[in-house]
Amino acid sequence: MRLRLVVALLTLALAAVGSSEPYWIAWEGEGDTAGLPEEFGWSRNWGNWNGQYQGPGASPTLVDGILTFNSLYDRGVFDFYEMDRPGQIDPGPGEVFVMEWRLAVAQVMGSDDPAVAVGSDAERIVGFGYSANALISYFEPGVVIPIPSGFHDYYMLSWDMLNYELYIDGELAHVGTFWQGVSESYVAWGDGTQGAASLHHWDYFRFGVLPTPQVGDVNCDGTVDFDDINPFVQVLTDGEGYQQTYSGCWLENADINGDGSVDFGDINPFVQLLSS
Repeated sequence: MRLRLVVALLTLALAAVGSSEPYWIAWEGEGDTAGLPEEFGWSRNWGNWNGQYQGPGASPTLVDGILTFNSLYDRGVFDFYEMDRPGQIDPGPGEVFVMEWRLAVAQVMGSDDPAVAVGSDAERIVGFGYSANALISYFEPGVVIPIPSGFHDYYMLSWDMLNYELYIDGELAHVGTFWQGVSESYVAWGDGTQGAASLHHWDYFRFGVLPTPQVGDVNCDGTVDFDDINPFVQVLTDGEGYQQTYSGCWLENADINGDGSVDFGDINPFVQLLSS
């Protein structure tokens, strides 16, 4: 099982111009990226499709690191954040597209809302909407995944922007396929359905193209050798410190025995990996 990518992120940290090199973009509710998403490069799209709407919309508010959208009293609007990345979303060889978010859906009126979506450079799109207790795929009829109340971590990854895996709280929830439609390259999230209404809360939203995991390469320098010993010890004894020191590394790289967790059971396989 693939573990959720754990990253200590800087605001809009771009490592490349094209997909040949990895990049990562994030909005965090607190820490280095405290503030509304529009303060960090995200575009807020608000209104209705005919452009004549004058109501308040969902009016996102940030309190104690949590971004809240509330459109329960204003159903005639969409109100979401978008990041356009033409030429920079499809992964190249040795890379993977990752999108992750933490969300709590308190109430939904009407059709599914809020929503997340990504349109790839290959003109293929994937998107999810929420009811009060389920996640719904927009482009795969019949895909409805029950979601308990409260905050949950969502994690989607794709190697080819044709097929994807969706994890919820670290567990594989769905394997799906992108819908082939004409779409510019973008990532969007928020109150996304005109005519529906919802109350929901976001803790973070992240996406990017990153190098694929390599088991044993715990310092993420591209090789597995004795230089990985100290970071391996750190990930076992001080996970938070490891995340800060090796930001951008896949935590999966330290899951040497492939059982879905990083713990003392990985020590002997790690020693064997180094000696092989």
